[in-house]
Amino acid sequence: MLELGKPAPEFEFENHKGERYKFPGDFSGKWLGLFFLRHLGCPLCKEKIAQLKENQARYQAEGVELFVVVESTPRRIQEYSKKEGIDFHLISDREKRIYQLYQVSRGSFGDFFFPSVLSASLRATFKGYFHGKFEGDEFQRPACFIVAPSGKLVYAKYGKNIANVITEEDFFEVLKMLKEKEEKNE
Repeated sequence: MLELGKPAPEFEFENHKGERYKFPGDFSGKWLGLFFLRHLGCPLCKEKIAQLKENQARYQAEGVELFVVVESTPRRIQEYSKKEGIDFHLISDREKRIYQLYQVSRGSFGDFFFPSVLSASLRATFKGYFHGKFEGDEFQRPACFIVAPSGKLVYAKYGKNIANVITEEDFFEVLKMLKEKEEKNE
């Protein structure tokens, strides 16, 4: 696991609009929310992306720029973003180099049998998020990182199973704590 308080690992990426950036350097001075999901065919991932989209105004109001890394192809990301009206950064990582850089592990077959995974899968399906194409590693676990305006990694949550992704409520609670801590240290 990555060490908090150190500079966030850097990488270059092309987002769903074809724009090239360096993370976190091109976004210095902002809070950054970096999410790792599986792929755009995954019901749990589609549900999480919809939640991020639904709460995007709140993220923006809190000064947070959003990034979501998935294993889908750049073309699939472009199509999905256009269809779903996604305006935050969706990043293709088919080779899993960014996953490796952030030490986001893959699970195992047993991950599918956690009660929380079964209930999350049913919830997503009942909301209309059906499984699409298998575009990546079904065993890839999710993760969430928060990078402070200084470029330091200040929060990391590694999923314990394939459905264990941070909720928006928990994200904003953690963010509030981090902002208060930063204000005290200034």
